[in-house]
Amino acid sequence: MKFNEKFTIDENYANTRIDKWLKLNTQKFPQSFVEKLLRSGKIKVNNKKVKSSYKLQLEDEIFLQFSYEEKKENEKFSYSANIKEYKEIRNNIIFENHDYLILNKPSGISVQSGTKSPKNLIDILNKFSEDKKFYLVHRIDKETSGIIVFACNRLFAQTLSEQFRNKEVKKSYLAILYGSIPRNEGTLDHDLVFKVKNQMKTFKAETDFSVLSKNKDFSYVEATPITGRKHQIRQQFFKVNHPIVGDGKYEIPHYVNKDKFLMLHSYKITFYDKGKEKTFKVEPPKEFKNFLKKSNL
Repeated sequence: MKFNEKFTIDENYANTRIDKWLKLNTQKFPQSFVEKLLRSGKIKVNNKKVKSSYKLQLEDEIFLQFSYEEKKENEKFSYSANIKEYKEIRNNIIFENHDYLILNKPSGISVQSGTKSPKNLIDILNKFSEDKKFYLVHRIDKETSGIIVFACNRLFAQTLSEQFRNKEVKKSYLAILYGSIPRNEGTLDHDLVFKVKNQMKTFKAETDFSVLSKNKDFSYVEATPITGRKHQIRQQFFKVNHPIVGDGKYEIPHYVNKDKFLMLHSYKITFYDKGKEKTFKVEPPKEFKNFLKKSNL
């Protein structure tokens, strides 16, 4: 089998290392083989050789030109997942068919591999699945719980990625915020700064929200991102002085963050499958529900 393809990077993979992108979107290549392909120019970005540490930027073009036989000679698993982890993940499946898998991701596990988070869903699924290869189409943070969709073939991965680019996919989250947010509904509108091609650039971020319940100490909200920026919901509520409970990255000294569980849950997603609208929902975890109860929300 030969790889002779071109890919264009969208927001879902901006700032992802090229070697990680390859492991997520092609095969489970060992790092040594990836390094060899990059050095030889059989994998290029924007028609140029890059190092494995290169971080992909928005609209970068990746060119792949190498054979399956080369991969076969060097094949190793990049992550030593075990069968117990696989069974635990399988227990969290909401829906599965030949095109996609809907999973209720537990808080504390990464969607993809990282230097600080080697354990990840995509490697666990792909190591033990005998009849499918899973593709990552979108991401949620390690600390965030809830719905995530994996494509089961390259065609549906491309189809769903296109829906994300065209803003046809709708995702909704549940979050518990510090403080009593003044408005009961509205749109958060901010400019968020990200590094793109070694330059700091500003991107518009919009999130619709509605308050489900609140008191003087906390607000329980539903948030629907219109744009898809990194840490968008977390950053935007932080910017209006109502950070999410349990968020150690975007926190305000005024609030003592005693709870280490991030109260952010991806509870609903809607997309199109063969022209038909599909919606999937999942309840928040017990830690989230217990906090709601003890906070009288």
